[in-house]
Amino acid sequence: MAIIDCACDIEFASELANYLRNHDLDAKSEEALVIVNEEEVEQILKLFLKETNRSGYNIRRIDSTNLLLAREVPIEDFGFLRCEMCGYVVSNEEELLTHRRAHGIQLL
Repeated sequence: MAIIDCACDIEFASELANYLRNHDLDAKSEEALVIVNEEEVEQILKLFLKETNRSGYNIRRIDSTNLLLAREVPIEDFGFLRCEMCGYVVSNEEELLTHRRAHGIQLL
């Protein structure tokens, strides 16, 4: 069994469950979760994303039975900043400048 979390998107979960049923898989949606009586569903999820033109979505395996299927949103969209050298995330420009100094970057 696999549980696919569609990140609070109930309509998306319903569409996915219908798609899986149309491909002869036993699937049901409960709110934004899709429960499938199949363990290896990643390939069919990739096919679903491709066929429905959802290129901005990613599949992440959380553990042996749980997957997350959601649109990836850059952290910058939430007002966070990222260090260009290591990817460290901070909440403001001052913290980023302080962090950059740890790499030896001196900004004037």
